[in-house]
Amino acid sequence: QVIQSSHADYIHKVAFDTYGRRMATCAGDRFVRVWDLTDEGTWSLAAQWQAHRGAVTSISWAHPEFGSLLATCGSDHDAKIWEERHATHNAATANGSTTAASLASRWTIRAALTEARRSVTCVEFAPRHWGLKLAVGSADGCVRIYEAVDVMNLSQWPLAATLQSFAEGNHLGCTCLSWSTGRFEPPTLVAGGSHVVIYRYSESARSWLPLLQLPPPEKGDVLDVAWAPNVGRRFHLIASAEDQELRIYRLAREMNIESGNAGAPGTTETNLILESPQTINTNAWRCQWNVTGTVLASSGDGGVVQMWKANNDGHFECVSTIQGD
Repeated sequence: QVIQSSHADYIHKVAFDTYGRRMATCAGDRFVRVWDLTDEGTWSLAAQWQAHRGAVTSISWAHPEFGSLLATCGSDHDAKIWEERHATHNAATANGSTTAASLASRWTIRAALTEARRSVTCVEFAPRHWGLKLAVGSADGCVRIYEAVDVMNLSQWPLAATLQSFAEGNHLGCTCLSWSTGRFEPPTLVAGGSHVVIYRYSESARSWLPLLQLPPPEKGDVLDVAWAPNVGRRFHLIASAEDQELRIYRLAREMNIESGNAGAPGTTETNLILESPQTINTNAWRCQWNVTGTVLASSGDGGVVQMWKANNDGHFECVSTIQGD
């Protein structure tokens, strides 16, 4: 299905809610648009508003357990929390169509997170079993973790941790991040920039510590990372889009941060199980897993989406290619 987004600039991020029936888009035109899936299977514009003073670079849905919440970030150095207000009726024009004012009035800003010193590049809410937490990555090389201690007071988001993940001199800083969804492990996330680094929360140290650093790309930076949902596997899968390559790493579940040196990455078994051939001379910009963590989709400059799936030997191979218009 082709959707006329009406954005006046490049779309930087598309995010679906937990149930896949709502979609949010953000773009360089400073606007956010929210779409609802109709009973006929088409996407209908439900809301739009100017979210930032510059390009909106990323967007993320919170779990519906916490209400209708969106996090956005932009080149104006801010990350923002938005809440949808469920009015009893919407303003409409004479012919019954929804007005631009009513589309914008449904979402209200609840908090602005302004600690970043440069552009904010990525935001992502944590899985619900870890509470209402938000990870924010920025071009100053930091990953900042915020937590709404009182979910009934969404104006208060104390800064829980600041992780200087990448050198501030790096022109891109932190470009992407992704949470692990594991329920029986401490909170864990992966961040990408000049390399890929994994952090885990240590109960004994009461802080976030680096767990593992993966090999950096030969050239360019890591443009996207995706932690696969774990459905009964004995290992983790992490995908990274690195310049002209797509990589998938397999990590042992027994990743241990409780080592003698609290400031150093722990040790764990890591295997590179996919390094895509450089058959297309374009950057790999995005990668995303399906809900079971069995199929990986990747996209790049060439307007091609590739679907990757493990064969019987556990090696990932391209099983489908979708050519964009």
